Amino acid sequence: MTDIMQKLRIVPGTPLESGQMYLRLFHGRRSPAEELDDWGFDGPVFGPLSALSMTYLTTIRIYGHCLSDEVWIDTTHDLVQWEDGYFGDFEIFIAGPNAKA
Repeated sequence: MTDIMQKLRIVPGTPLESGQMYLRLFHGRRSPAEELDDWGFDGPVFGPLSALSMTYLTTIRIYGHCLSDEVWIDTTHDLVQWEDGYFGDFEIFIAGPNAKA
């Protein structure tokens, strides 16, 4: 994992900055072919972010407050792929008071 990815990825349980934008992956599975009986596992939280863009519904690009802090997250089989997980959902949100990764 590159330094930028480590910089934007928030350790689980870490308090988030209220009023800042974040991206959260969830509804995870280990393989695109895995059938889920529940919501799967939660993925990482990235942020705080200044922008997010998506190219042809295949690549999500997230940017930290320094626009050179850019991370590309790919999709495959209609799922967001990150490390060893595949996620069916993601959310972009503004953290409220007491929010945690």
